[in-house]
Amino acid sequence: MAGARAVPGTGRHRQPMLTSREMTPVVGSELVACRLSEFSDVEVHDLEQLLAQRGVVVARDQRMTTEEQVAFGRRLGELHVHPARTTGAGLPPEVLEIHADASSTRAPGEKWHTDVSCDQRPPAISMLRLEVVPDVGGDTVFASMYAAYDALSQRMQSFLKGLTARHEGGSLYVSRGYGAEAAYPAAEHPIVRMHPDTGRAALYVNPNFTTRICQLTPRESDVVLRFLYDHIAYNVAAQARVRWAPGTVVLWDNRCVQHQAIWDYWPATRHGYRVSTVGEKPVAAL
Repeated sequence: MAGARAVPGTGRHRQPMLTSREMTPVVGSELVACRLSEFSDVEVHDLEQLLAQRGVVVARDQRMTTEEQVAFGRRLGELHVHPARTTGAGLPPEVLEIHADASSTRAPGEKWHTDVSCDQRPPAISMLRLEVVPDVGGDTVFASMYAAYDALSQRMQSFLKGLTARHEGGSLYVSRGYGAEAAYPAAEHPIVRMHPDTGRAALYVNPNFTTRICQLTPRESDVVLRFLYDHIAYNVAAQARVRWAPGTVVLWDNRCVQHQAIWDYWPATRHGYRVSTVGEKPVAAL
């Protein structure tokens, strides 16, 4: 199949278990003829490696309940509980409901971001399954933070490697009506983090959660962050766009990609469920 690629195995004599098509040269892969709920442990491991390398993995035509989604998520790691998750939805605490319709005044994920980067141990892998999608629109755009970092000059890379940034959830969640600011996490993370599986450097700032660069004056911080946000948003060669359909499951690695959900489908409905794994505390790239 044109564009198909086998995922490298980890054992010396083991044959690759997954086959995928690259979505762009630098980010995103789509699995070919798979059923996530039937994956072996070896296939789950290969999926994790593909996510670390490509950032985003799309699986089409998945028949999966919310319970099966949670079970599969647990195979990827300890599940994260979102700090702004509302209770009473009849769902396990690890499940975040994603919903927008004609009565919505906003839609989840409209800004470029990496999920809940304000946590001390932010999510590693996120898994979104949509049950209802609009006829047109509602795509998600992903951007490789490997490619964003690599596209910077060496002088800028060296400058950023010595810096950390403050990530705060309070102002964002309070603005969305979720409660007192003090109830939400805040953390300081390196601006350039190292992915624990690939060893590659990736940018780690986003307009949803990053409030300032700790080693700079407020004015300097604002200028540098604005440059980095624009660098990520306008670097289209580092981006991949996912078009959803019922039964589509998308997994992404928050340690090396950002994403933005496009709300261009009002008054149509977009509905689904997300689970995420707890990641490690970000470590600065060498």
